[in-house]
Amino acid sequence: QGPSPTQPAAPGVIPIHPENKLYGETYGAEAAATFEVTRWWRLQPAYTYLQMQLHKRPGSTDTTSELDEGKSPHHQFSLRSAMDLPHDLSLEGTVRYVDSLPALGIGSYLELNVRLGWRPTKNLELAIVGQNLLDSRHPEFSPSFINTQRTEVERGVYGKLSWKF
Repeated sequence: QGPSPTQPAAPGVIPIHPENKLYGETYGAEAAATFEVTRWWRLQPAYTYLQMQLHKRPGSTDTTSELDEGKSPHHQFSLRSAMDLPHDLSLEGTVRYVDSLPALGIGSYLELNVRLGWRPTKNLELAIVGQNLLDSRHPEFSPSFINTQRTEVERGVYGKLSWKF
């Protein structure tokens, strides 16, 4: 017969009895649309709202789980623009806003990604892409269960060659 909440553990043994004594409510909304501004230009706005309320049940000794409310952004917004340009060129850009994550110590951020592509043949495409062009770097998430160093998304520019067969 092993240890239980009512029976003490053997000397030198630390009993752990994990219990989920947390409950909560979440609600939110998401909206997205595609607008064909012209035959060659499309705009795609999107918005997400999330509200989370977490509570401890009576008898809970948990001191951190209610902080999970601050690990998801309340607001996110993006606007994508896609253009089919002359001479087999395409230009795409996305601007994205993400609200802060206070429980992780991460502030809100705005980022911009841009892609210019050229399709000289039906099967070949060359592109240059710029990512995170508004900041040299920014954090997007941080591990909270295991204390490790958080990583940051850096600005980047790269080329891409695609051959379809």
